[in-house]
Amino acid sequence: MARDGQGLEVGSADAGAIEALDFLREEWLVFGKRFQTFMEAADREERCALLPVMAANLALSMNSVEGRALGARHLKHAKSMEKDASTRERAWIAATTAWLAGDTDKSLAIHEKMVAEWPRDLLAGKLGQLHAFNLGDAKALLRIGERLLEANRENHFAWGMCAFGLEECHRLDEAESHARHAIEMERKDPWAHHALAHCLEARGRLVEGVAFLGSMADTWEDCNSFMYTHNWWHLALFLIDLDRADEALAMFDQRVWGVWKEFSEDQINAISLLARLELRGADVGGRWTDVASYVKDRLHDHFVPFLDLQYLYALARAGEGSAVTEMLASLEDRAESAKPFERETWADCTVPAAHGLAAHAKGDHVEAVRLLGQAMPHLGTIGGSIAQRSLFGAIHLDALMRSGWNDAALKILLADERERPDIPATKRGLADIYRRLGRTEQAMAADYQAQQLVRRYTNVKGAAA
Repeated sequence: MARDGQGLEVGSADAGAIEALDFLREEWLVFGKRFQTFMEAADREERCALLPVMAANLALSMNSVEGRALGARHLKHAKSMEKDASTRERAWIAATTAWLAGDTDKSLAIHEKMVAEWPRDLLAGKLGQLHAFNLGDAKALLRIGERLLEANRENHFAWGMCAFGLEECHRLDEAESHARHAIEMERKDPWAHHALAHCLEARGRLVEGVAFLGSMADTWEDCNSFMYTHNWWHLALFLIDLDRADEALAMFDQRVWGVWKEFSEDQINAISLLARLELRGADVGGRWTDVASYVKDRLHDHFVPFLDLQYLYALARAGEGSAVTEMLASLEDRAESAKPFERETWADCTVPAAHGLAAHAKGDHVEAVRLLGQAMPHLGTIGGSIAQRSLFGAIHLDALMRSGWNDAALKILLADERERPDIPATKRGLADIYRRLGRTEQAMAADYQAQQLVRRYTNVKGAAA
């Protein structure tokens, strides 16, 4: 039986199939964009089931109706060769079948078993981590990463994948060390850049974050639109926290929005960046209208609730009232049909969060507080990363402050300050709340601290220039 570049057996594979699979593994893990040749090879393949099943996973990862249709076609092709498939290939087919059917939990479970049995299968780990990510299962994300690293310590991809799992489990020191080791092994590892960006963002190391990502940006030119726009998105987050919203808005126009406007990942990068800019007082002009025009066809997608919530917020901020109403009804229907183990995700979190986001978008902050408050305890179940989900916490905090929930807002701001003590906007928020509570001296102190931070960051920027 033939073996691929990782030493894994591949049933019924000739040299061309092995070459295609080795190319796919490297291109996927480096977040490349040269997949069309592989997809065509998968279409032509007549013996090796692993080619079309991998093509199916690529298509399903698009999180779109069109992607699901394409994924179903490739999976059908793979199943036509299943009788000659190896045990590992059959596991891939089973995991992909479960994903297509909407049973992400089952797909994740199969991928975990695959990683346990074939830990050299980096793509089995990558897809398993994707499912864990979309389910908000940080522990599974890390379990997979640690098992991969144990068997692939010579591979920088494994170090970066484990780093991200560590970061999502709040093990920041280890995560940073693993990410830096991956980058030492291979500078052009965008996922390791991404994992390190998460670590720096989590600790509010803003200046370092801008410098690091800026020094790596030249390596992203060959990345697909997701990784390209997402790493620039991370750089924009640092700029926003540095009170450089004008630069972040320019980055939105030049780097984050416009690469592939039809792709779900590009869309949520754009949506969350616009929302964060507005929360910091930036005028984003008519940009919501443009973004919303690309998500109006996603009202009934419901592939990942984390995505749904951002689509809805974009539509609401763009004033697409009828689309918002239709999507809210569709989300309620999805929650009604949720399996018992899905109810926390859809009924307890997604539906109230969606209504709360719609309320916030139209300025009904009291209602936003009530509904987002219901959803926040369950937020970890909807998918996305800690950094990405923090958008919903920021919107909730904004609603609290605007509706006069001073004590609740103060509690959140103080927690934010403990985790990231050098954010000017946090200091200004604290000053605002202290003034409302009549705590004048504390308000003056927080204002002064904000001014000092801005001065420090301005000096650093000037020195860099």
